[in-house]
Amino acid sequence: MGWLLGTFVVLLLGRMPIAFAMLVSGTLFVATAPGIGFIVVPQQLQAGLDSFPLLAVPFFILVGSLMGEAGVTERLVRLSRALVGHITGGLAHAVVIAGMIMAGVSGSGTADAAALGGVMIPAMKRDGYDVEFAVALTAAAGAIGPIVPPSILMIIYGAMGNVSVGQLFLGGAVPGVLMGVYLMAVSYGIAKRMGYGSRTTRAAWAEQWRAIRQGMLDLLLPVIIIGGIVGGIFTPTEAGAVALVYVLLIGALVYRTLTPGSIVRVLRESLVVLGSVMFTVAAAALVGYVLALVQAAERIGGFFGAISSSPWVFLLLINLVLLLLGCVMEVTAILVLMTPILVPILPRFGVDPVHFGVVMALNLTIGLLTPPVGLAMYVSCAIGRVSVARYARAAWPFLAALVLLLFMITYLPDLVLMLPRLLMRG
Repeated sequence: MGWLLGTFVVLLLGRMPIAFAMLVSGTLFVATAPGIGFIVVPQQLQAGLDSFPLLAVPFFILVGSLMGEAGVTERLVRLSRALVGHITGGLAHAVVIAGMIMAGVSGSGTADAAALGGVMIPAMKRDGYDVEFAVALTAAAGAIGPIVPPSILMIIYGAMGNVSVGQLFLGGAVPGVLMGVYLMAVSYGIAKRMGYGSRTTRAAWAEQWRAIRQGMLDLLLPVIIIGGIVGGIFTPTEAGAVALVYVLLIGALVYRTLTPGSIVRVLRESLVVLGSVMFTVAAAALVGYVLALVQAAERIGGFFGAISSSPWVFLLLINLVLLLLGCVMEVTAILVLMTPILVPILPRFGVDPVHFGVVMALNLTIGLLTPPVGLAMYVSCAIGRVSVARYARAAWPFLAALVLLLFMITYLPDLVLMLPRLLMRG
């Protein structure tokens, strides 16, 4: 185990991409270990991708990319602004609400941050908001994506940890809503203190109704996805296919914002993202096989057990480890590395794997927003043309609120488990 870890760390320090570092270190271990045929390498790479739940990943990546091309973001922002634009910091609240609705469709924090940032950062600048506040808020609102169902992180966690994806989706619903509430509360306080603009009168009923009517088909999509899964009409994987067909139909036939050229461009961009994600998952499957051979889970479980047998202490330590890893590693790599190590030791501490999956997803979501490797942070900073240092000064209140929420759902597991128990566990 030490040899494997040492090789992996050396490759990372040599600035090799994490997926390649996992593949090389795992392959070297297999090649030098006695009694293991080299055929194990392609077998484990193939086995890592041979999972029905993982079929949902390309669908939701495509849906997230198509939303921007189909004009979904603009319609949802228009609707959110009509409903809450009159409140102090109204445009900031509109960003969060739009982020929550988009999260119910795409499942990708980075894609949502990019879509929101392209529309909302210029609008907030025009309304007198400081650009660094606009950048920090749109990044945080976009990061709701991995928590509110459907979530790509939860799909990968469920596939690798043999955990029900449907229960994970339901488990993320309440924390996702709370995440939006926390971000809106922080936005309200900052807007009140900084004097950020709000309109003086509520939008007329005619304006609100027009915005609702224009966004109705977009609002139906998360209802179809979650309702179909909870009602047993289709699996999370089939929900991804349904969502993709739905977005294509309304974008091409109803709103006529999708053209053959734009669809081809989105397909190309999505394939690049998909290739990166799936290659990382495949390489992690090989490393997971090696870790199982050297009994890494048992050793790590023994280490934590020697510190304390309390599930609360175990969860505290894991939260600290994941938060630190989120500052220095890409979130998908953390997920695929840690899931096969941590899930097998959960029964030892009496931790529900659905509860842990949502806690892990929120940890990784915070990682999307933290320097130096947070992808949602970099996307939003690039759109707003803001340095990471300026972003960090504006983002810390949002990060503090999300860390508070993290420990809240960690030590109040019913916030995560009440919906799965009510709707999917007999």
